[in-house]
Amino acid sequence: MNCKLRRLDLLRNGQKSDCELHVSQPDKLKEGKRCPCIFRCHQVMLISASAEFERLIRDPEFQKNKRVISVDDASPTAYEALLLYIYTYEVCNALTIDMCGDLMLLAERYEMLDFIDCYIDKLAHQEWPMEVVLQVFHLASEHHHPALMDLVAKKILPVATQVLEDNSFLKLSVKELKALMIILKKDGDLSDHELLTSLKNYQEVNNLRYENMEQFQQLVEVTQLFGHVLFEVDGTIVVPEEPEPSPEE
Repeated sequence: MNCKLRRLDLLRNGQKSDCELHVSQPDKLKEGKRCPCIFRCHQVMLISASAEFERLIRDPEFQKNKRVISVDDASPTAYEALLLYIYTYEVCNALTIDMCGDLMLLAERYEMLDFIDCYIDKLAHQEWPMEVVLQVFHLASEHHHPALMDLVAKKILPVATQVLEDNSFLKLSVKELKALMIILKKDGDLSDHELLTSLKNYQEVNNLRYENMEQFQQLVEVTQLFGHVLFEVDGTIVVPEEPEPSPEE
């Protein structure tokens, strides 16, 4: 048995474990209650991978709690993926794109940015539904992760024009719309006039005016990507005239 399989076996079977990680999860038998998902771990593995795990293990409370670390900030599935990476330096094939938020949170908390880099490499070979692309773009922006933002842009650009033409973008949230506009404006294939026209269409279909102030303000933030955009008295976006091409000399 090679080294990786031996370490994986240690995690799976809990052999010679000297601590436990308890991840809170809903109790399937008692509605409204929670119970721990228990991972039997090895202190040396956790400490070698993360300064935050080392801090938790060195804390006097760790021994008082019978060498148990209790957490509730992410799903058991996400923590299992993190532990598998700690023990094998690989991201398991079962990881899906909808786990991105939890995994980015854990990578930051435990200062394991190489874990996210490996996860991104895995994601690059998966098919992404449009709505998921935009959600992940927001996560990447919030967590300031340029590599993930670049990957999202590559995934969305081949179908971005179609999204505007078939009006499927009209069903997006304002935050998702902003992510789409950031990508399309940076790409440059569509003019600002075309993108602002799409924004105005989105505004009219979703009735984003002053009476819906919270979402209207979010829409105004999107228009700021295009500089100083004017609005009608009722709050409707004013799309400037598209400049005429200069005559050929």
